[in-house]
Amino acid sequence: MTFRTGGLAAILLAGFLGVPAAQAQQGTDCSAPTDWFPHAQTPPPDDNADFNSNCAFHLWSWQAFLFLTQNDDDGMPRFLSLIPAQDVVDGVPDTEPDEVMLRPRARKSDMGETFDEVGQAGSLGLLVDQNGRAVYYSMYVNQTYYDFVVTQNQYNVPANLLAAPADQNYPIGSVTLKAAWKIMGADEDASGFFIMPATIEKLSADAAGNVIADPGRTEEVTVALVGLHVVGIVKGHPEAIWATFEHRNNAPQFSLGQLIDDPVSSQDFTFYAANTTAGECNQNNAAFLTLTDPATQTLSPVTQVCRQYPFGGGSTQNSANIGSLNSTVHAGLEADSIWRNYMETGAIWFSQADALEPNMAMDGSIITGSVKLSNSVIETFTQKVRSEDQCFSCHRTDMVFPPDAVDQPLPGKNLNISHILLNAYVQNLEAK
Repeated sequence: MTFRTGGLAAILLAGFLGVPAAQAQQGTDCSAPTDWFPHAQTPPPDDNADFNSNCAFHLWSWQAFLFLTQNDDDGMPRFLSLIPAQDVVDGVPDTEPDEVMLRPRARKSDMGETFDEVGQAGSLGLLVDQNGRAVYYSMYVNQTYYDFVVTQNQYNVPANLLAAPADQNYPIGSVTLKAAWKIMGADEDASGFFIMPATIEKLSADAAGNVIADPGRTEEVTVALVGLHVVGIVKGHPEAIWATFEHRNNAPQFSLGQLIDDPVSSQDFTFYAANTTAGECNQNNAAFLTLTDPATQTLSPVTQVCRQYPFGGGSTQNSANIGSLNSTVHAGLEADSIWRNYMETGAIWFSQADALEPNMAMDGSIITGSVKLSNSVIETFTQKVRSEDQCFSCHRTDMVFPPDAVDQPLPGKNLNISHILLNAYVQNLEAK
């Protein structure tokens, strides 16, 4: 993977009760190599390795996470020095260090909708924490992705992307990330999280009562990392490995045979109040979300979050490999490392090598790994929609119809699998 130091500006795109360690490690030798530790010395994953087992994909996922969360020369996790996704839209790299600007996944005042906001079920809903505050998001790309899209091909320009070969793939080593951030309350214990100061766009209500982000009004807050998508192109897999990580205390998971009217847990979690029933979890609030107090920026209703599919489903071996790696990584990290509080909750990829095609059907015949993968704080609401409960239900190679330019569709292309590039296409069409 290739990285760039630079600005920290970012844009919106939009515990986990794991399998017990002893159970997770039964029948698997999928463990973290000793040369990953100490954390400061974790090498980057080999994107050209032979990915010939379920374990190999999860090893790449955890190694990438560890490498991305190493401190850089400024003492901040490496992933914060990657290129903000907005630079792909603009086609101009932000070379100056900048304050961290986060936006909620919401409608934007006087701005066109992005692809993700119209393309994913539940995308107009906001994840609201137990304090009534919205969860904010940021997205990043690495230098390999940026150079391919912008520097070499100018695919951020709609006409150039339209002319791109339908079967062209992203180069091996391309990486994209999406991070989820919770605003920390004054009395909340932040000791178990990675935290940092950030500038957020305040929320307001438009004439129709919709909650929107207002770029002209900002607030200085402390945010905690609660989720991170790590997406990377590796040899033989132009569709990418889609891995996701969460803080261990985000939400409880459904038990086997969970009944809709039964509580999911008797304990409190960061995004779950004790004794909330399964039926009250992951409710999309888009139709009835209100900004109850503009001064304190509190919203209603609070979102009760549960993890519907432990480790994203998949085979017993898939769950065992994830559980084993979580346990052995945590054992290898320093005792005081905050990263021991984060875990892989799944990864997904294709079962066949070099199988990505334009306009392809991404169904159970080709998808493997954590086949019902959702990050509980990034795809909270899609967990409830069977047809949209894994990454490839939305990240596809189909034709795309921009909401405000339906007469200028983007034909099916392998490159369409990245919503960051689709955002560039849609936003730059709207800017004409």
